[in-house]
Amino acid sequence: MKAKASAVKSATLTCAFLVMSLNVQAKSNSEGTDRSVVVGTLASVDSSGKKFSVQQSGEHLHKLYMNAKSTVYYVGLRTQSEQKPRVGLGVKASCGKGGIIKTITFTPPLGEPAMVGEKRLTMTERELFNEVDKDASRSVSYVEFSKHIYYSPKHGPDSFRKADRDRDGVLGTAEFMNALSGVSWWKLSRQTADEWFLQADKNRDEMLDVEEFAIICTSGNHIENVFKRADEDKSGSLTQHETAAYIRSVTHGKVRKRKKRK
Repeated sequence: MKAKASAVKSATLTCAFLVMSLNVQAKSNSEGTDRSVVVGTLASVDSSGKKFSVQQSGEHLHKLYMNAKSTVYYVGLRTQSEQKPRVGLGVKASCGKGGIIKTITFTPPLGEPAMVGEKRLTMTERELFNEVDKDASRSVSYVEFSKHIYYSPKHGPDSFRKADRDRDGVLGTAEFMNALSGVSWWKLSRQTADEWFLQADKNRDEMLDVEEFAIICTSGNHIENVFKRADEDKSGSLTQHETAAYIRSVTHGKVRKRKKRK
């Protein structure tokens, strides 16, 4: 009986080890070589211009490969000579298995963001345009928009490309204003937190559910996760205070913590 029990215990431990190993391997694959979206810096490109190594922050190099179905975009790279893969460019790639590229976007290197500061929250579109147009070109480049308005290496290339309707590589005044309307901090700074709460509270119960919160939050598919983080007391709804704290976290980049009662 003891030998049988020992054998069962050994088999159970072996199975547990195999399950753990498979889980680790699955996690490694989903977050490593088969990552569906890769965002980083182009570390190398081969002579054919179709094989790339991309350094994603905090991760190993990702090996990516183009084929006949791959689509290439150049965002913020205006001249023909600029529009070719080269080390140092920003990269956002949507990939299939084995690192095969579905779409890849190359952008100029951004460096660190340099937001305009809290004064941006009270500026008009025209004032902000003039502030961000650092080279006085009467247009806003991808780098200028990314560094000063909307720093998102993952989503920024797509939103900028869509805003650049005439495909000249920069945003004119009208294009800039259109792009600005999709930026969360800009949208939320156009009204006070109390005004936003009153507008969203459709049933006038002085609380916001997820559907009402969607009027304020622009996070799309991630709205439920954002809602849970904003719901500080985990009540399943947002108070006016919690809503104001969320709005401030977007406009100012930080959350104002509620003081605990003694």
